[in-house]
Amino acid sequence: MTINFNGDPWGGINQAAQRRRAKDPRHLLVYRIEFAAIGWANNIGHSKFDGLTLAQILADERGNQPSRQNINKAIRKAKELGLIEPESNARCLVASRRVFQRGGRGAYTCQEHGISRSR
Repeated sequence: MTINFNGDPWGGINQAAQRRRAKDPRHLLVYRIEFAAIGWANNIGHSKFDGLTLAQILADERGNQPSRQNINKAIRKAKELGLIEPESNARCLVASRRVFQRGGRGAYTCQEHGISRSR
C-alpha cells in the first residue's frame, strides 16, 4: 500500500509510545483521545473500544475514570481540532487521515462503522 499525504513529508510513528501517552494523565484529555486513536489504530485507522476500556485508558493518576460526559466532551473537542475524524465515538476512535495511515496484511474492518473487507 502506498502512503500518500498529498505530497507532504512523512515518517513512522511508534504506536506503543502513543498508547503510553494516552494513559499518561499529565496530558490534557483531548490529546489523550488523539493518542489513543493513533495508538490502537488498525489498518484503516479505526481504534475499537467499548466505553469501559476507553475510560480505563483515560483514568487519572489515582485510577479515577473520567465520566462518560467528560469523555464525550473531549471527543467532540478532538473532532473540532481535527485530531480525530468526525465519525469517531467512544466505541471507535478514528485517527485523522491527515496524520495517520497504515497498510499491510490483515483485515481492514470496523464493526462499529460497518466496514468489512479484507486485503
